[in-house]
Amino acid sequence: MRIKTPVNRETLKHHITYNSWKYIVMAVCVVMGWSLIYTTTAYRSPQDKRIDVYIQSNIGSSEVIDAFLEPIWKETVPDMETVSSVLLTTVDDYTTTMQLMAYLAAGEGDIYFLSEQYFKSYAGQGGFLPLEDLVADGTINASDIDLTKGYVAYVEEYDSNNIPTKTSMHLYGIPLQSLYGFMNGMQIDNRELYAVITVNNQNDANVIPFFNALLEAGRGEQEDWMTEQPKQPENPESSV
Repeated sequence: MRIKTPVNRETLKHHITYNSWKYIVMAVCVVMGWSLIYTTTAYRSPQDKRIDVYIQSNIGSSEVIDAFLEPIWKETVPDMETVSSVLLTTVDDYTTTMQLMAYLAAGEGDIYFLSEQYFKSYAGQGGFLPLEDLVADGTINASDIDLTKGYVAYVEEYDSNNIPTKTSMHLYGIPLQSLYGFMNGMQIDNRELYAVITVNNQNDANVIPFFNALLEAGRGEQEDWMTEQPKQPENPESSV
């Protein structure tokens, strides 16, 4: 004997009431599966056809920064398929350190804007390209920038007790304190940042000229608010 349940409004309502969670799970699985397939199969430009700029900042927008980078990209390295930015938001020292270590170890990012703490730390480990020769021959124009703070000692050799025995000074980063154009163009506060090129970017032929053009685009006039002295509160008694 076979029992047949008629399909009508009541049975359909009953079915949906007790089985709706199954449909929700199925929908989530479909969306996640499609996202995974898209991520793993989506085309990604090869290393020599892309430039990624990683910027350490708690303010700013990747959309605004990408809009600033696009004309520089199109004019300077038009053969690149993509030039894009990634914002590195500083949550805490530990998280930021782990994040940067993971990116640099994986070879992610070609140009970084880093705070002094992280710039000096990774420069001292040889993570960035030495820039002094490129500046000396004019490949990178830094004639109006104070480069003093961009030099960092790189430890070349250690003894058996892990004590440095040989170091050399190199210009690993360009201080961005005086490049006020980034504040308007990228809408970030770059006064404490240093621009570097990763040593393993695998695309020097395009990254270096883009880096130079990026510095040129960052030049600009100092805003009035940067030099204004805070107003002293008036003393009511002085007017009596």
